[in-house]
Amino acid sequence: MEKFFQKELLEELRDIQDAYGYIPEKEILRISKERSIPKANLFGTISFYSMLYTKPTGKYIIRLCDSVSCRLNGSNAVLNSIKDYLKIGSGETSNDLKFTLEVVECLGHCGEGPVMIINSTVYNYLTPEKAVNILQSLD
Repeated sequence: MEKFFQKELLEELRDIQDAYGYIPEKEILRISKERSIPKANLFGTISFYSMLYTKPTGKYIIRLCDSVSCRLNGSNAVLNSIKDYLKIGSGETSNDLKFTLEVVECLGHCGEGPVMIINSTVYNYLTPEKAVNILQSLD
């Protein structure tokens, strides 16, 4: 895909996701037909970008860092406390569509770990208790 066309496509995909909270298959089929793009190519583009979703996500998207630095500072314990509190695993969304949990490679705050970002807010120097308190404040 040429760069301009790809940028335009990504903007359309983000607009759809903003409207639905994810990109439904019916919209993928519509774009495929309107733009003469094979459905497999669209799914490939969507799956390449971690911020695009093809299934419903929670109101709060939790991204917990799993870099070596964060792991050495206790991110596994933080992850377990989040999973226990929310009753979901990594890559899952709560039944009430309030929370989606993602474990990611690095959030760029290596000196402040463990770190998580919820939507666009950064939470650093996490402990299991601090992470659960943050989630409770959103619940």
